[in-house]
Amino acid sequence: MTFTGSSVSIVGVRFLNARPLLAGLEAGLAAPFRYAFATAEPSACADALATGGAVAGLVPVAALPGIPDAAALPALGVVARHEVRSVLLITREPLRRIRTLAAHTASRTSVALAQLLLAERWGVRPRVVPARPPLAAMLDGADAAVLIGDPALQAHGRTGFDELDLAAAWVEWTGLPFVFAVWGVRPDAPEGLPTLLDASFAFAVERWEHLVPRWAQAHGVSREETHTYLGETLSYRLGDAERESVRVFLRRAAQAGLLPPYREVWRAV
Repeated sequence: MTFTGSSVSIVGVRFLNARPLLAGLEAGLAAPFRYAFATAEPSACADALATGGAVAGLVPVAALPGIPDAAALPALGVVARHEVRSVLLITREPLRRIRTLAAHTASRTSVALAQLLLAERWGVRPRVVPARPPLAAMLDGADAAVLIGDPALQAHGRTGFDELDLAAAWVEWTGLPFVFAVWGVRPDAPEGLPTLLDASFAFAVERWEHLVPRWAQAHGVSREETHTYLGETLSYRLGDAERESVRVFLRRAAQAGLLPPYREVWRAV
């Protein structure tokens, strides 16, 4: 991941679920400022925003309390209102007997969500060990694993173990949608940046039928599944319920000792 020092640096998540938000940026949409765009895993996007390596990043919501200089733009994000198949807790043991949890190192929000649900709904606080796919390696020394993004989509329904869809578990528990990622910006972000990010998503909407086959091929997912996943399973516009869900998640995770103390992360508009 490299950026040009003389440009506004923007970083987006490289998983399939983020492609609609990034489409215009990838196409080089015109903006009233120069920008350099790159992609990375979710945790690396958060690191870039935290260190100033990026002025804007599509970041896991769990990362925001630990980046005091950053605020979340309130209009766009990666949202689930039911099961998503790409954020999974895969377990060899009953949920109440999980003692070790292999955490996909690309993730922050999903791991915190898994820990919160296990603690609050099933009364267990497993020891978390960092790990990376493949799943067999993650489960080699753990009772369960959090698997996200493209690897989770490809593994869903084929693991031979119990699979808990973390988004569906949150919705069932709270009645709220779950927001996995949002655009975080630093104080020196240019004034026209939100307009550019909105135009990037609009670019995808206008060219949806053309882009979906390309995304499917790039991520090794069938065209039909990609169309359903991006067009029906996920949504990208944030409203009051989505913004409140982020507040609820960050508060509960902070109270459980899983995230830094709660702060309001949404940028005033």
